[in-house]
Order: sequence, then C-alpha cells, then structure tokens
Amino acid sequence: MSVLQQNLFLITLEAQFRDLFQASKAGKDNSEQRLRAQGFIHAGELLQLCSRQQVQQLMEKVHLEVFGISIAERKPSARARRQQALRLGDYAYFEEPAFHRLL
Repeated sequence: MSVLQQNLFLITLEAQFRDLFQASKAGKDNSEQRLRAQGFIHAGELLQLCSRQQVQQLMEKVHLEVFGISIAERKPSARARRQQALRLGDYAYFEEPAFHRLL
C-alpha cells in the first residue's frame, strides 16, 4: 500500500477516535461508533495500513486531546468502581457476576 493510502487511513481513524471520545465525554451511547472503529482498525491491519502500535499511539494521543488525561488515568480501577457503586447505592453493579466485573 502506498504512503498516501496509509496517511488517509490514519487521518480517518483519528477522526473516528475523536468522534468516539467526544460522544463518550458528552455521555452519549457510542457503542456503534466503537464497533465501527474496531472493524476499521481490523481492516487496516489486514491491509497493512497500520500496526497495533500505531493505533495505540494514535488512540492515546486523541484521548489526551479530548479528555486531557491518558486512557490509563481515566479508567477507574475495579476497587474505585466498586466503592462508587456502594457509595451511590447502585446495587445493580453487584448483580453482574464478579468475574465479568474484573474484565
């Protein structure tokens, strides 16, 4: 594949990440966008337009731009999610099997 095709792919993926993260920040359902991005990434990897490392770096970059923090900093730990559920009285959190909550 040509460098132009690779650049177009990465620019398009960056726009998808930005839309996905902005929807998440606004509290909107972004499951359809997430699935579309995953399929797009998979196709890019098959066509050798990107590597997993390039995708991770791009995702981290856009996440930092949109949220102002890294993905790792934003993702709450299992303990924090459990404590928040207890604090809010959200017992639905505990209805899901524990091994699912850890994933």
